[in-house]
Amino acid sequence: MQAMKRETLHRRIFRSLLRLFPFEFQWDYGRDMENTFEDQRRDVEQRGGFMGILKLWWETLSGIFSTAPREHWEMLKQDGSYALRMMRKNIGFTVVVVLTLALGIGANTAMFSVINGVLIRPLPYAEGGQLLRVRQAAPSAGIENINFSPKEIIDFQQQSQTLSGIAEYHSMSFTLYGQGEAQRLQIGVVSANFFDVMGVKPVLGRLFLTGEDRVGADPVLVLTYGYWKNVMGGDPQAVGKTFEMNDRVHTVIGVLPPLPDYPDVNLMYMPASSCPFRSRKQTVENRNARMLEMFARRKPGVPIQQVSADLGIIAARLDQQYPDSYPKADGHAVNATPLQTELTGGARTTFLILLSTAGLVLLLTCANVANLTLSRQIRREHELAIRATLGASRARVFRQLLTESSLLALVGGVLGLLVAAGGINLLVAFAARFTPRTSDIGIDSTVLLFTLGISIFTGILFGSIPAFASRQDLSITINQGSGRASGALSKHRVRSMLVTAQVAISFILLIGAGLMLRTLVKLQDVDPGFHPENVLSSTVSLNFTKYMDNKKSLAFYERLLEGLSNRPGVQTA
Repeated sequence: MQAMKRETLHRRIFRSLLRLFPFEFQWDYGRDMENTFEDQRRDVEQRGGFMGILKLWWETLSGIFSTAPREHWEMLKQDGSYALRMMRKNIGFTVVVVLTLALGIGANTAMFSVINGVLIRPLPYAEGGQLLRVRQAAPSAGIENINFSPKEIIDFQQQSQTLSGIAEYHSMSFTLYGQGEAQRLQIGVVSANFFDVMGVKPVLGRLFLTGEDRVGADPVLVLTYGYWKNVMGGDPQAVGKTFEMNDRVHTVIGVLPPLPDYPDVNLMYMPASSCPFRSRKQTVENRNARMLEMFARRKPGVPIQQVSADLGIIAARLDQQYPDSYPKADGHAVNATPLQTELTGGARTTFLILLSTAGLVLLLTCANVANLTLSRQIRREHELAIRATLGASRARVFRQLLTESSLLALVGGVLGLLVAAGGINLLVAFAARFTPRTSDIGIDSTVLLFTLGISIFTGILFGSIPAFASRQDLSITINQGSGRASGALSKHRVRSMLVTAQVAISFILLIGAGLMLRTLVKLQDVDPGFHPENVLSSTVSLNFTKYMDNKKSLAFYERLLEGLSNRPGVQTA
């Protein structure tokens, strides 16, 4: 009765409006309006608005879970076989949709592989969350890192209450002899407990033992995985081989596992006793000989805030004991940073922005494909109406449409993996500007699961929109005799919404690209303060065993500078 009253009220308002217009307009406009009211009333009764959408999803999901496994598998095979036939029948549509999805899914897969390798995957160290990088600074003097002296390292080792281990590190270049032409190698110089603190186990041999970093100990080496693999060809007999560096023969005792090139790109590691500067008496006994970096491992369960407070207490105590080494005018501060932040802190924001951009590209892809699918469904509505007339429920038809869209998305996902694999080297080169963890970037099981999940999500997303666009029951279409006339108004509205979304997302991406190009143009115009044309630079590293004295080093460089200045073609040196 209430529905009849509402309908009567609508018709009264409608007829009163008709009296204001000429007869011809009254008839055409009035007929359209009356049909619109009738369509809206029928639509509300049949679909129930947004609740109807939820009801359709509920019917589909409940049908999937309530169906017996054998019957469910048969239905899935039937739907999949029919979807493959439709894909072959509309080969042009299939190719366009698959290629479009491959680009969108491939871009997201490539970016996620970077996020996974840099931000999600745990550090390649045992209990990596406990590792810290400790810095000493002079804030008042504007110096963020003044490093540590050997005496300061010992003070923190003896006085800290929150750290289970402290290790020293510095990097130097050494000249390698006996391997053909002399080579200059970057080598990490560490305390004997460095790899124990970092939680690293060798893939071959052993690592440094206690006492091997003391003066007079036998010179030994640990090779990085990259040097062992690329230079020595992964020689399983590498342990025991010798290298002559700075007039000393060093014996290889082990090979490290794959690790990030942090803090420097080193090819080998040696104990502190092998460094002529670190082991000399002037360095060991001088509190101000700050040439070392400090790494530490906090005790289990100790928060980083407590570690910082503990280090602050030690720093204040050193200020009072050695005022000459810590001038009050410079200030003195010691702080600890989680190693995870050190390795990824500068990359997190940039990578998350790029992943968000790839997500917008995927949404734009879904809108494009949904628009194509909607146009195709208008031509298929008569077919779907026949299925409904033969007894197929709305949920069953909806499931068939989702199967078709999901199959298209899975094929697009497979091609997307190929797109991601082809572009991952470019992303690795880009990521190397922000983090040393590029060796962990790649397509692994986590990335494959992400690609599978995003493919299924994409298929459901662009497959659901056209299915929801039908404003009338499919069984009515066959009675009207025209599949294209059914729900035309609703489909046009949905297509308009999709086009609007495409334009909006495209504008966001275009604005971001424009800002990036503008930044690049401005960077090209920055004046470096000098003219780089025809300017060459080089680094000359001396053999430390022959040039330990500053006077000898200065005399060598003066002779070198004079010789370069007198060479033909050199204007200034």
